[in-house]
Amino acid sequence: MRNFFEINFNAPVTAFMKKNKTVIETKINPYVEVSYPISIILIVSILLYIKSLNFGLTHLDDTIFINDFHELFSKGKNLGHLFFRGVFFEKDDSYYRPLLMVSFMFNKIVTGKLFGYHLTNLFFHLTSCVLLYRFFNVFNVRSDIAFILTLLFAVHPVLSQAVVWIPGRNDSMLTTFALAAFLAFVQFNKTFTWSWFLLHLLFFFAALLTKESGIILPVMCCGYLFLFTKTSVKAYSMCIASWVITAAMWFYMRSISIDPIIKPTLSEYATGFVNRLPLFIQYLGKSLLPFNLSVFPMQADTSLVYGILAFALLAILLFLNKSADKKQILYGISWFVLFLLPALFIPVQINEQAFEHRLYLPIIGILLLLPQTIIFSDQSAYHPKRVFAGTLAVILLFTIINFVHQQKFKNEITFWENAVVDSPSSSYAHKLLGVKYFTKGIFEKSGEEIQQALRLDSTERYANFYYAKNLLHNNPKDPKAEYYLLKEEEEHPGFIDNVFELAKVNFEKGDKTKALFYLEECVRTTPTFMLAKNNLLLLLIELGEKEKALAWINQWKADKTGLPKGLEAEVNKMP
Repeated sequence: MRNFFEINFNAPVTAFMKKNKTVIETKINPYVEVSYPISIILIVSILLYIKSLNFGLTHLDDTIFINDFHELFSKGKNLGHLFFRGVFFEKDDSYYRPLLMVSFMFNKIVTGKLFGYHLTNLFFHLTSCVLLYRFFNVFNVRSDIAFILTLLFAVHPVLSQAVVWIPGRNDSMLTTFALAAFLAFVQFNKTFTWSWFLLHLLFFFAALLTKESGIILPVMCCGYLFLFTKTSVKAYSMCIASWVITAAMWFYMRSISIDPIIKPTLSEYATGFVNRLPLFIQYLGKSLLPFNLSVFPMQADTSLVYGILAFALLAILLFLNKSADKKQILYGISWFVLFLLPALFIPVQINEQAFEHRLYLPIIGILLLLPQTIIFSDQSAYHPKRVFAGTLAVILLFTIINFVHQQKFKNEITFWENAVVDSPSSSYAHKLLGVKYFTKGIFEKSGEEIQQALRLDSTERYANFYYAKNLLHNNPKDPKAEYYLLKEEEEHPGFIDNVFELAKVNFEKGDKTKALFYLEECVRTTPTFMLAKNNLLLLLIELGEKEKALAWINQWKADKTGLPKGLEAEVNKMP
């Protein structure tokens, strides 16, 4: 049996006779031969991420898909409906990603356990790694270098968020479908077998149904034709027409499924894009020098230093290789820029974070550049064995960084504690940590974090409410609590928990008229809020308002929203 790593010194041998003497000329070009590369990559990936299979929830979107959508995902009959609704809301949503929703339904029905959700994330990561190794083969990357690059991708710490954070699978799913579509297209280009192109279209459509960034895929396919084949792009007019039809079908499904409440103007999109341009440098820095990672990254809190250093380092290494393939360099840069481009058009009103899982597909472009650097070229002053050993050392370092970083996702408290350390300017992060402390009974720390959230942004949603809750915990009659509750109602009207709390506060201070007003507001806007109904009837009984109490009871009977137990009889006993 061959060893996993073998150094092969066999090279082309030219023999020729000169007079009566045989002279053997041997051009030595040693390289590292790796047996079973895909198996090694899969084993390393599993060992690195196996502990994450027992991680809990971060309470950043994952609770929505696992807890809040329990009814939606528990019934297989809702499968078709997932293709005609938004991700977070039925209609008023900015995100249309039905295959992501389907994956969550699969987890809910098949296992229902957190382990199953994390296992699915790992599955898509492993699949992406296998396809990526084949992707490098397409560009004639030497097998040992393809192994190194794929292993680097497998353990890269900046991609850990896509594996250990359950909603992060959106980008690993996109990468799986995008790479599968690209490889099928390359196979079609070689064989002109239309079954390959149909498979390509299927994966392209799956990529679109996973994330909007999939729309870039036809551009990269055309770029491949233009740069690496002798075939004219015009010869693929039928393919181009098929891409247009597929994209149009996806766009139509998206347009009838969601109607975003937030509709930024072109000017807002343009302003947002200009403001987010530094993200290119920040993401490049995290791709090559992943030493400033964050679970909840904000552009304002991310240094440009690593990005500038990474850009300079990459530029020098490419420049020193005089035999570099300019076409492959152009393609790698285009892959990185174009697949990252959609993230720069996200207006801050929708999402202001610079999540690292968005690098999952674009980073492949950076990896495609590395074989063209002086390090891996024939001009390198270093023996291939030394280069191989050196890159393995880098991979080991990245593996350690990854393992340490992924522990930050193991539970909600750990996640949000690291979020406020990494992104101190995020009022949202401070608020969420404060909320988590509050639910765990750590009230002093909760108050401090929510105060900091309000200092950063006095209009942060729910921050005023939870600060009032902290005040009321310390003193149920604290007069300052009502001020913060009213401020929450002013900034974000209709938050039912806040309205209910206003009813309680006014009842405690003896203003039963206001308490009645807020309770009626609760049951009017949320007819199934049974505790509010119960308290409303008790207050009406105390105030002697029999007719009003009966009117509410009759209304609840008519709309079949339910009655508080035993109180109807109490109302009927009233004089």
